[in-house]
Amino acid sequence: MPDIFVIDDQHPEDLAMLQALYSRSPASVVTHLDKLKQSGSGKFMDQYYVGYGHASIGDCGATTVFIEQVSMLVAKAVQDNPLYNGQEASTRYLDYSKQEVIDPYDNPASAAIQAQWMEIYNRVLPLLTEGLKKAYPFDPSEYKNERIWSNALYARAFDISRALLPVGTTTLLSWTTSLRAARDNLRRLKYHPLPEVREAARNIFAALLKKYPHSFNGDELDETESPRDAYAAKFALRNHVVSADDIQSQFALTPKERARIASGDIVARNQIVDLAALRRNEAEILAARPQFAALPWRLEAYGRYNFLFLLDFGSFRDLQRHRNGVCQIPLIDGQFGLNPWYTQQCAEHLSKADAAQLEQDIAVQFAAIAALPQRGVAVTPTLNQYLFPMGTQILVHTSYSVPETVYIAELRSAKTVHPSLRPIAQKMLEVLERDIPGIALYGDRDQESWSAKRGEQTIASKTA
Repeated sequence: MPDIFVIDDQHPEDLAMLQALYSRSPASVVTHLDKLKQSGSGKFMDQYYVGYGHASIGDCGATTVFIEQVSMLVAKAVQDNPLYNGQEASTRYLDYSKQEVIDPYDNPASAAIQAQWMEIYNRVLPLLTEGLKKAYPFDPSEYKNERIWSNALYARAFDISRALLPVGTTTLLSWTTSLRAARDNLRRLKYHPLPEVREAARNIFAALLKKYPHSFNGDELDETESPRDAYAAKFALRNHVVSADDIQSQFALTPKERARIASGDIVARNQIVDLAALRRNEAEILAARPQFAALPWRLEAYGRYNFLFLLDFGSFRDLQRHRNGVCQIPLIDGQFGLNPWYTQQCAEHLSKADAAQLEQDIAVQFAAIAALPQRGVAVTPTLNQYLFPMGTQILVHTSYSVPETVYIAELRSAKTVHPSLRPIAQKMLEVLERDIPGIALYGDRDQESWSAKRGEQTIASKTA
């Protein structure tokens, strides 16, 4: 019988050292724990870490960072990492009316735009709630109780009205990471084009250095003249943000493809997926997969799809949570307007007068952003992002293997997923069916997105 020990009551640096010692000593972890007790936390790490000679020891110690009152752009920057694990506050379930908003220009003209977005959000949210109550009245056969019905209504109202929240609205997120991944990701953010991201990275690093002084040199975020730093600084903008022009240039989109994307369709490039080999070698495992079973990782070796489509920034945040692939952060520049799902929902659930007023307000707001240079504001495309609402469409590029495409397409086609993202996932299912006949797929193809389950997706005290 093997000896099994579960140890989770030690300092993360000490847990890292306990694991690292396996590579240099055949002694039991029990023996190493005795050494730890004798030397004390911290000194135990000091005795070995400097001479270990391999950064992987930092992978063995983990911590969780809680980051609050930063813009959604900071949250996306921290999460733009295939090793990210964590959670973020949801605009689909929470009332953001009292959240602070970060003005990147610290200027009355830009502050007025953000304040006006919040005024519109606060005005429209209760109107949408009342309209939804009329469209989806309480039905005891569909809802377990009125509380679940009410939760579902408010969730849909937040689904729609979040389109009006400025991207500069502050949020909260957590980040569970190994000590090594923390260091690497913060180094990556050191030259991020947004000052707020750079400041957040420095503050996170200072907190980690104070907590784990034996795992960081202390100078990781200092600006140096090293070739590595010069390289990171030179390509920082393109490596952190992708513009619509960048994507169109990279994939040489044809006028026909651009028109398809503008109409709400997706363009799927499969040239780097070996479809013939998949059909020839993997037909049985692709066809026999039961619902909820994951395809094996080895199928990733057959290549990746490149998907190009328009999506609002709010739903992009949901899609970016999938780390097993490439999901570049697009530049929010307003050229594609608001995602039509939001405007359609407002037209359906608001009075004609309220819907017309909202349409006019949105047009005025976009015009005000464009007019900032005439008001003496020295704008930049990256800082302007804070001023656009979350419903703003952006040109998105994702790159997924076949297993990851199956996973995302099935998961994100469910009715509990935001309705502006579901059609994209459903189109991914169509691409898979076209390219790999016989593949077993279990996505939700229903066009209707209302679901009573939304009223049950919550975290609440059992005594509530």
